[in-house]
Amino acid sequence: MTPENLLAVRESSKKNIRNDVKKLVGQIARMDSRSVKENASIRDDLGIDSLAAMEILASIEKRLGIIIDEAKAFDVVTVEDLLDLVMQSLKRKNNC
Repeated sequence: MTPENLLAVRESSKKNIRNDVKKLVGQIARMDSRSVKENASIRDDLGIDSLAAMEILASIEKRLGIIIDEAKAFDVVTVEDLLDLVMQSLKRKNNC
């Protein structure tokens, strides 16, 4: 596989992961995942409380086979923050 093809596969995988996370957030928020914007506040815009946020994290961990640092999870405010945390956790998993 050429470096260009490998990069394309990685970018496609990132997009799929981002879509999966947004889908999970949408399910918990009871809204269409296409309506989940990356700059949306998880609590204020989507109405997700702390218990539902923990449900999202547990679902992501199970689906992707990762462990999300709970201390860092408290810093998550927006969907983008959550996506970044998930990508960091995946990177940490793949480097081990």
